[in-house]
Amino acid sequence: MKSFNTSGYANMEAPRLAYLISGTKGDSHRMMRTLQAVYHPRNQYVLHLDLDDPPREGMELSNMVKIDSTFREVENVRVMAQSNLVTYKGPTMIACTLQSIAILLKESLEWDWFLNLSASDYPLVTQDDLLHVFSNLSRDLNFIEHTQIAGWKLSLRGKPIIVDPGLYLSKKSYIAWTTQRRSLPTSFKLYTEISLNKLLGNHQAAISQDAVLTTCEMKETRAQLGCSLGCS
Repeated sequence: MKSFNTSGYANMEAPRLAYLISGTKGDSHRMMRTLQAVYHPRNQYVLHLDLDDPPREGMELSNMVKIDSTFREVENVRVMAQSNLVTYKGPTMIACTLQSIAILLKESLEWDWFLNLSASDYPLVTQDDLLHVFSNLSRDLNFIEHTQIAGWKLSLRGKPIIVDPGLYLSKKSYIAWTTQRRSLPTSFKLYTEISLNKLLGNHQAAISQDAVLTTCEMKETRAQLGCSLGCS
């Protein structure tokens, strides 16, 4: 693990985090559990229940947020009005993340890192402790490691073509792998991402706001390719 010189950031203001918490059918109460566990008035939150969820559960989640006096006063928790059908490891998963980032950027620019959680995630430290640790770090630091895909992994991850049924069906299904293979790109190189963030008890990465737009461009490219390059 690399060590970082944090002496220049010791007196910085505590950071602000932006969260996406997503769930599917039957996850509304678990999403609220995760939200309450990672909630802090300094942060921003977007909740998304996918289209596979019954409408009544989405309304129930919205009502739970509305009746909470703290959420209502601080106004930093939003439930996405438009539900998307999300396929695990598919382009629709990337599209939903990009949409949530767009909402967060539109509502407030006063956040430093973006974190993507699911209803099954739960923090290992309190938000106060997490913000205290992050306050001593450069706002440009990203908790991800990326490595270039080479050798046999190029054929395994770069050539397959997948079809995401969430793009054209109203029922959730798994991604479909076609028998055809694509040629490898020549104008850019392929990279895979490995998360280093374990503080939240999940496998997601913390990405700085400065890197969000660059990251979005990378993910859009992956979505256009129609293949999941980050699968392990």
